[in-house]
Amino acid sequence: LKCVEMASIEGKGTGYGRLASFYLLKGNFKNSIDELQKGLQLSQQVPEAWVESSFHSWLATRYLSTENFGEALKESEKGWEKAVEADDPYWQRFVLHLKGLVYVRMKSLDKAQETTDELRKLVEQGLNKKEIRLCHHLLGLIELERKNYSKSIEYLNEAVSSLVSQSSYSTWDALFHDSLARAYSAAGDLENARLEYEKILALTWGRFNWGDIYAESFYNLGKIYEKQGQREQAIDKYQKFLDLWKDADPGIFEVRDARQRLSGLKNY
Repeated sequence: LKCVEMASIEGKGTGYGRLASFYLLKGNFKNSIDELQKGLQLSQQVPEAWVESSFHSWLATRYLSTENFGEALKESEKGWEKAVEADDPYWQRFVLHLKGLVYVRMKSLDKAQETTDELRKLVEQGLNKKEIRLCHHLLGLIELERKNYSKSIEYLNEAVSSLVSQSSYSTWDALFHDSLARAYSAAGDLENARLEYEKILALTWGRFNWGDIYAESFYNLGKIYEKQGQREQAIDKYQKFLDLWKDADPGIFEVRDARQRLSGLKNY
């Protein structure tokens, strides 16, 4: 809030971005989107086109989280236009990966594969070949949708294993670990799924932009512990999730389900 009150555009933009991350951690998706839209309006006053690309891109992630796929694709396209205008390979890769995520969630797997192929070409043309991890992540999610669990886990492990040490540039850690956890869970490997969710809870910078995934990791761990018959651990994780999302947007299934599960375990 103090950043937002600053006179400089840079200070205000930082404030809006950080508030958006803060609200995401609390399950306030609407407030998070509102802050990013304020930042987007501000970014249109600066000459560096990559700044506007970044706000369009993060807005797309919020719409993806709330399953508003149409808006997610629109913001992705706008982010791509600004990334190309800026001749910025980082944000171009970011947006293509994001578009792939949207297509996977829409179950448009052919388009997801096409986007992955386009992203691969971009990575191969660039200097940072390790960004192929973005392609591995998308391929893992595509195989997960196809229920090819062993192949999905193989791709997602490649993506996770290539993550660099956490820093302010860590963008994808929480998302990658969450995807791998979901693949393990779908394959019936609850123990490895649990380990991946625990890794998310141990992240620092790597979870900064994915507060919703961090919070939901407590919920997902609660379900795993419940299935494993570890009642006290399940209660602890459900309670921590609900503490984080006690003021979340109304109507979120995970909140309602966690409350019901917690009540059932306490009254067992």
